[in-house]
Amino acid sequence: MILPNKYLREDEALIGVGGKILMLLQQDMLLSELWEETKEKENIGNFERFVLALDLLYLLGLIIFEENKIKRVKE
Repeated sequence: MILPNKYLREDEALIGVGGKILMLLQQDMLLSELWEETKEKENIGNFERFVLALDLLYLLGLIIFEENKIKRVKE
């Protein structure tokens, strides 16, 4: 579910969903704002996949949660 395979397309895997989220996260956003931006995307699907993708991005060190907002880590 994290990585694509022969049964799961790249844009449906969590790594693909996380990529879509990162593209939309150009500025600091509340969780609810980010969900409103992404829920209409075809490959996001539901809130559970959205949260799992955020978990993956956090574990990879690509986002942080600070002052009640999700922030993209700038390197």
